[in-house]
Amino acid sequence: MRFYAFKFRPSSHSDDYTIIATYGSEEDAEKVANKISEMLRDMENHMDDYDVDWAPSDARFYSDGKKVVFTVYTAGHLSDVEALMMKVAKPQEIKYYQNYQELMIAAAVPRDLPVEAALVVQGDEEAEAIKWLIDNCGKPVVADAGDRRILKWFYCGDGIFDGEELRLGGLTLNIYEHENWSVEEL
Repeated sequence: MRFYAFKFRPSSHSDDYTIIATYGSEEDAEKVANKISEMLRDMENHMDDYDVDWAPSDARFYSDGKKVVFTVYTAGHLSDVEALMMKVAKPQEIKYYQNYQELMIAAAVPRDLPVEAALVVQGDEEAEAIKWLIDNCGKPVVADAGDRRILKWFYCGDGIFDGEELRLGGLTLNIYEHENWSVEEL
């Protein structure tokens, strides 16, 4: 009698998951990145030793200063990576994201309009979007461009933009229907 063990690839319920860990020094971050590299090489030869639904070749990671960023397409099977990131050096902060995005979101309003007044003058959808962005990203960077004032927010976190629509809490703002809005993926 023969028995076969199968490891399945992520299902349609999978997403890109990103872990961003911030350490006390660049040296600690580099140590963690090196250990992740070692773990991925080991996974290639000993896949059965790991509780994952992804291949090591699918993982992406890097260290940037005091941060280590790890991303892979999975149904959430990251416990081996998380344990390693915490064992090698104690992170000062660790954040988890689903479909991580970095975006520059901009809205053009009349030039003489203060940010606070934009909440009143813009349409209900746009005012709600501006309020969400202020609450979640802080006050915008403001630049004057001709007769318009451009409000810009930098967003990093879970995916909120699909190329056409911004999903800001309970609001969905189609940027093609609002030509004074733009989103740039960084």
